[in-house]
Amino acid sequence: MITKGIAKYVYLDSTEKFQGEDTGKYTLTVSLDDKEAKALESEGVKVRTIKSYDEDGKEDGGSYKARKFSTKYPLSFEMIKYQHSETGEVTSIGHDFGAESVVEVLWKKGNEHPQHGVATYLTAVKVHERTEGYRSADDETNEFFAT
Repeated sequence: MITKGIAKYVYLDSTEKFQGEDTGKYTLTVSLDDKEAKALESEGVKVRTIKSYDEDGKEDGGSYKARKFSTKYPLSFEMIKYQHSETGEVTSIGHDFGAESVVEVLWKKGNEHPQHGVATYLTAVKVHERTEGYRSADDETNEFFAT
C-alpha cells in the first residue's frame, strides 16, 4: 500500500527513543490530509490527531492527522529515494531527508491490534519535496560525516 503525506518525525538512521527507552524500531511519522487519513482508516489503520506547536513550544490551536510507519530493520540506502521535481530523475538518498519533506510511503499491513489498529510496516520511502536532513544541514556537518 502507498500513503502520501508530510514527514513529521524521522527516525530511520537509528531506532526511535521514547521516554528514554529504545523502542527497537525505525519509524517515520507522516501527517496526512483527510483523503489519505480516510483511506488508512478504511483499512483498519488507526490515525491519530496531533496538536501542533509554535517555535516556542506553545500550542498554537491547530492539529493534524498522522500515522507512524515502522520496521524492526533499517531501510537500506536504496530503499529511500528522491524524485527530482525538475527532471523526474529518481536517486537514492538514504536517510538524508528531514521533517516537512513531502513523502510517499510504501508499507505492508500487519496484524490488527485491539488498541492500535492494523500495524503499518514500512517498506520504502519516496521523497518528492526534500528538506535537509542532519547529514546535509551544512558544510561542516557534511565534512564531519564524510570522514
